[in-house]
Amino acid sequence: MTIFDDIPRTRTDVPHQDETQFAYLNVSAREEANRVRILVDSWFEHYPSDHQSGLVARFRSPIDDEHRSAFFELFLHELVLANGHRVEAVEPTLQHTNRKPDFLIESAEGYRFYLEAVLATGRSQAEVAAMNRLNRALRAVDTASSPNHFLDLTVRGFPTAPVSINNLKNRLREWIARLSPSEREQERFIYEEYGMRIVLNAFPKNTPRPGRAIGARHFPIQQVTVHEDIRSAILKKATRYGALDLPYVVAVNSFGLFHNEDNAFDALLGAPMLVGYRRLDGSFAHEETRDTDGVWHGPNGARKRGLSAVLHSAEVTPWNFASRSARIIRNPWATRNLPPVPFGIDEFNPAETRFVETEGANLGTIFGLPNGWPGQD
Repeated sequence: MTIFDDIPRTRTDVPHQDETQFAYLNVSAREEANRVRILVDSWFEHYPSDHQSGLVARFRSPIDDEHRSAFFELFLHELVLANGHRVEAVEPTLQHTNRKPDFLIESAEGYRFYLEAVLATGRSQAEVAAMNRLNRALRAVDTASSPNHFLDLTVRGFPTAPVSINNLKNRLREWIARLSPSEREQERFIYEEYGMRIVLNAFPKNTPRPGRAIGARHFPIQQVTVHEDIRSAILKKATRYGALDLPYVVAVNSFGLFHNEDNAFDALLGAPMLVGYRRLDGSFAHEETRDTDGVWHGPNGARKRGLSAVLHSAEVTPWNFASRSARIIRNPWATRNLPPVPFGIDEFNPAETRFVETEGANLGTIFGLPNGWPGQD
């Protein structure tokens, strides 16, 4: 059984603006895409047959976050197997609740624990819908016929309702027809609808040729809150299943700008702070500390002690996971400690007042893939 369609593939371009991640992976004729499809299908064969249909439906979803979520669960399943452990059950039944965690794992050493997957996107459903509406509008711009000009795009705001694509195309076509083939200073194109504002400037091409119209893109500055996104995602899962009889690990795959491993620590232990104070002699000093907004550490000290550890990775997707790294961070105050279960990735284990790091391999090495995969043989 394959997740993908048995179809002729001819496209070697990059994804369209509004093309979903599965749709592009399914139709791309690029050799990199073919390698990804082969690997995903091989992992899928290892997944328990009675849970395959649900995973396939989510992996093929036109909603990118559903697709990412399904891949992340498949990735975790394979990571467990690659390290010699066993998936005892997918969605195991619990005695005290109807809710079911993603996996019950038995390690090669005989330790058992629950493993739950979650994405940290920092986007609400309403924000995702607005982004999808914007992407459909931008695709209409990018696919416009503009053989003589590159279009310089500036976007402000997100549409609160579906954009009138036909109206946008008609106005854009009329504007392009008025452009001079040689002059650099020309009339701007402005389109506003439902809170979205698209501004285009046109610049002559040295050699007229067809292709995508947009040559440059400018988007608003956005506030980066990676650790807050991770914290919110973990908190949704931290106590979801109540008091458990085994250690409990949440694996979080975070999406956002400017990731680093400190984001996970800031989410778990509290955001870093610099506190200033006056000494008895009247001089000023400061010290580094953490806010009391962490998953594991709040205003009253340790909390969410039922969460034994967090497995953190950043932007793990079918295309790029081989170049990524991941880390296990164990909870210093856990009710049930996660035993020394090797995953091959970086580990951070509490020791008195600090964490001791054990360096692991990147994910491509763990799965036996060559450097640069999927771009190299």
